Order: sequence, then C-alpha cells, then structure tokens
Amino acid sequence: MHSVEFLPDARLRHLVRNYWQVDEDHDIGQQDHRFMPEQLVRLTFHAGTTWRGPLTGGALEFLPGASLEGLTLTPLRAVSFGSTQALGVELYPWGARQLLNWEFGQPTLDLSLTHPLLTRAMSALMRLDAWNEARQLLEDWLLGLLAERGQELKSGAGIALKLYGSPGQTRIGTLAEELNISTRHLERLFAAEVGVNAKTLSRLIRFEAIHNRLWLDPNVSLAQLAYELGFADQAHLTREFKSLSSMTPRSFGQFAQLRPSHLPTQRLTQEQIAEIGGFRAHHPEANRLT
Repeated sequence: MHSVEFLPDARLRHLVRNYWQVDEDHDIGQQDHRFMPEQLVRLTFHAGTTWRGPLTGGALEFLPGASLEGLTLTPLRAVSFGSTQALGVELYPWGARQLLNWEFGQPTLDLSLTHPLLTRAMSALMRLDAWNEARQLLEDWLLGLLAERGQELKSGAGIALKLYGSPGQTRIGTLAEELNISTRHLERLFAAEVGVNAKTLSRLIRFEAIHNRLWLDPNVSLAQLAYELGFADQAHLTREFKSLSSMTPRSFGQFAQLRPSHLPTQRLTQEQIAEIGGFRAHHPEANRLT
C-alpha cells in the first residue's frame, strides 16, 4: 500500500487539515481494514471495489465513488477487492459544515449522487495514476465552494482549535473564564459553529491521541498516557478507549504490533463476489484501466 499526505492551499487551511491518497492492489484477494473513530470529517473519492460497515457486525454496504462521513463514535470495517485508489480530505467539522452542509450524527453521505461529474472525473484520474491532476481538480472544487459558501470563523472554531492543539489539557470552563462568558453560553457558541458539542469533540480528540500513541508504541505506559491526556487514572482511560473502539488499549496495542501487512484477509461472501460482477457489468468505470 502506498499512502501519502499533502497540505491544502493556504486559503483552505482554516477549514481543511490535509489531503491524503492511497493506492493499493490486493493481489492476495480481499483485504480487511479497520477504521477507528476519528476527530475530523473525512471526504473520500474512491476508485475500486470496497464494502464498509460496523466492525462489531451487521451488513456491509458498497462504498460509493464519493462519500462524506465523520466524527463517528463506533469503529468500522472495510473489505476491499482488487485494485483500490482513494483521494481524501480531512476537514475540521466547521469546514465540513460550511463547505458541504455536514451535520453531526448523519449517516455517510453519497456525494456521487449530488456531484456525479466530479466523482467520475476523479475516479478516471486516479485510475490513470494522474494524482497531481486529481488533487488539483479537488482543490479547485473546494476553493470554489469556499468562494461560494465560506464564512468568517468565530469564537466557536477558535475554541475547537485549542482543543485540537492540546488534547486533554484544555477545559471548557477555563476557556469560558478567559472569555468572560458562562460555560453554557460558550457551549452554545461552540455547537452552533462547530456542529458538535465540546464534550464529544474532546472525547474523539483524546481517543485519537491514545490510538496514535499505541500505534507508534504499543507498549507505552498507560498510566503515563492517562496523566498526559488529562484522565483521572489509567482505569478511566481504558474505559473510554474501550467504549469507542470495542477493544482495550492493550488489545489494540497487540493488534498494532501485527501491522496490516501481516493480518489475515477477510473473504467476501459468495453473494458479495457475485455483486462485484453485476456492479462492474453496469458500471464499466469501476473496472481497472489498462
């Protein structure tokens, strides 16, 4: 798998954290991926055959060519088949609200229905390995949305940026005192602009901080990590991590040590494999260009 990240145009950086691209070929058949809850909203343009669904069980749904999802509170799994390319955008929640009318708690949006020409163009460029052109097309589209819908950031987004900058250390009550307003008023300002309440966003920011540390160092001291991120104790950290990931921190650490290249594949059902044939018959653009 080849994965890289890029910074957006300076005019977008108050709304967009980065772009990312992935190019992988599952020559061993089908590959199972896990996606943990995230602190940002993810816009993804996808070329390939992938199903997504709950990690803990339930039906998988076909991933459309363009989708928007974010700030989910449960882990997901994806099963990919054959060649897969994806170009995505990590948006701050207020950026997703301004540019794409995102709302917290909504299901994954299929943007290929509302932006079919853009979706098809992005898919074709990725299939041709024209990544620079695809990123430029994506950025021009986002800049057009910014010119049309962009708004000046207010105190809510400023507070959220402080939460992102110091996971576990910034408290809403303290910020309210600094701004000389009540905590309740600050929460209303925050929810109105950011689109999610401060407590939920703080949970996700701290969870991703734990997740990232465990991925880099599966044997990190949980007691030290709890202290650094402002948890009452290690038990509190463990409960919070398990509630969002369905795994204990140590179980996730063991999973991280395996690394994706060493994980067993999760085979698709015969019904899903049959669906691939039917889908490709009716959607020639889903086939790999040669």
